[in-house]
Amino acid sequence: MKNLVWLLVAAVIALGGYMLFTGKGPQEVATEASDAINAPAVVDEVTEAAEQAGEAVSDVVDEATQSANDAAQEVSE
Repeated sequence: MKNLVWLLVAAVIALGGYMLFTGKGPQEVATEASDAINAPAVVDEVTEAAEQAGEAVSDVVDEATQSANDAAQEVSE
């Protein structure tokens, strides 16, 4: 039990020192922690956007290939 109390005291001192050193208040520290926890949601959004962009590029390449094939067939006829 005594070790737990010392651990809590050390955590409070470390948090106080961090806030004193950075000049941030408790609200700002809590906001940063919340943003860090929600970071995976941002990663998922970026991944989804990249997949959509990849699909769009693939569609454009397919259309360009089809147009080139059509043009080649017309020239050969």
